[in-house]
Amino acid sequence: MQLRTRLTLLFTFNTALILAGVLYYAFWSYQRQIEEEFYQGLSAQAALTIQSILRDPNPPAPLPGASWSVPDSGALPYRNNVSIYDNAYERLFTLHTEAPPTPVKTLQEIQQKTELRFKFFNLHALGIPFERSGGETYAVVVEGYCDPSGGLRLRNILIGSFLLGMAAFATLSWFFAGQALEPVSRIINEANAIQPADLSRRLQTGNNRDELSRLSATFNGLLDRVEHAFRMQRMFLSNVSHELRNPLTAMRMQIDVVLQRERPAAEYRAALESLLEDLRQISEVEEKLLLLAKMQNDPAAISFAPIRLDELLWQTKEWVEKRHPHYKIMLEYENLPESAENLIVQANEALLQTALLNLCENGCKYAPDQQALLRLVCSPTGRHVVEICDRGPGIPDSELPLIFEPFFRSPRHRNIRGAGIGLSLVQSILKIHHVQLKVEKNLPTGTIFRLFFAEEPPKP
Repeated sequence: MQLRTRLTLLFTFNTALILAGVLYYAFWSYQRQIEEEFYQGLSAQAALTIQSILRDPNPPAPLPGASWSVPDSGALPYRNNVSIYDNAYERLFTLHTEAPPTPVKTLQEIQQKTELRFKFFNLHALGIPFERSGGETYAVVVEGYCDPSGGLRLRNILIGSFLLGMAAFATLSWFFAGQALEPVSRIINEANAIQPADLSRRLQTGNNRDELSRLSATFNGLLDRVEHAFRMQRMFLSNVSHELRNPLTAMRMQIDVVLQRERPAAEYRAALESLLEDLRQISEVEEKLLLLAKMQNDPAAISFAPIRLDELLWQTKEWVEKRHPHYKIMLEYENLPESAENLIVQANEALLQTALLNLCENGCKYAPDQQALLRLVCSPTGRHVVEICDRGPGIPDSELPLIFEPFFRSPRHRNIRGAGIGLSLVQSILKIHHVQLKVEKNLPTGTIFRLFFAEEPPKP
């Protein structure tokens, strides 16, 4: 069932319940008012009867018994009657001698109450007790016919009004539901028109700030992420093929050249060392890709443990200089706390060291002197700052938004070996650790990468 039909039925049903309740209450109130006015008239007749008959010093004698019968229809042939009964339940007065007497049980109830309303065949009756000054007790029963035609006419009018009103409301509900859902239909049509070949199209949000506008904005945000994912996928395939094709092509050419003729052992050794270097480059790309995929696919599986930040920086310095003997890392500490516990952070040591290694290697790789400064600035609040400074050529402002994209490499550094995965991996690692990263210029030349650790460490 379409949403428009469901909304129309839901609104119509709820309105029918409310309108039926209101009309029924109006009809019931009208009936009660008519009945109350009718009984007030009967009460006036009873008071007149008491004044004219029972106020007489000589009360009437009991009437002789008379035969009476009720027609087959169950309705009495007269429309009103007044009867008086003594405390022995004998009828003393009546306008219609052929009228059936009031049952004794009913007369007993009248004697016990100040007023009794009841139905007597097709008539409404009112019984009122009266006590004379001598102590005699009498019961005055006034009967009358309450014409129901006015209530029936009102009932028919209300039923007709209800049916016409519900028909009109159902029509209006169908129309307004269509008007309300028209933006949804527009969103559906615009979304269906978006194809994978052109993900740059977006939904119209309009100037309103209603739920549908927020829905369009949310869908546009989803499209932004999908477009980014598609762009990253295309860039990934292009760059991976490029990064793997170059070393594989070089390896194949070296093998072809070496196998063309017999060569001295030294040439074979040089060729094998070159092949080993290419294999290391491929292995490094593979390891970084696997680590990046693991963090993006299942970050909850990464475990955290307490580590000392100063020791981690020292290990990073030793590892970089051991792997690259021509690199130089200068390590500085500022505002070291007296207690070593203030240097403990919750982190995954392997991942955080990988991020620091990438930043330090990049700093040395692109600097003319192949040196970088690794500085730890401690804070008593736990918001420690780690800085990696180099004196390289710096990063142009136009490239700053792109340096963390996977496989992005500046055209200025195409001649330097690299896969373009390092900074993307760094950003993913720091995001998991809730570490804020800022990139600033290191005047007069170079770049500063600042890592701000959170006061509250991430929970494992």
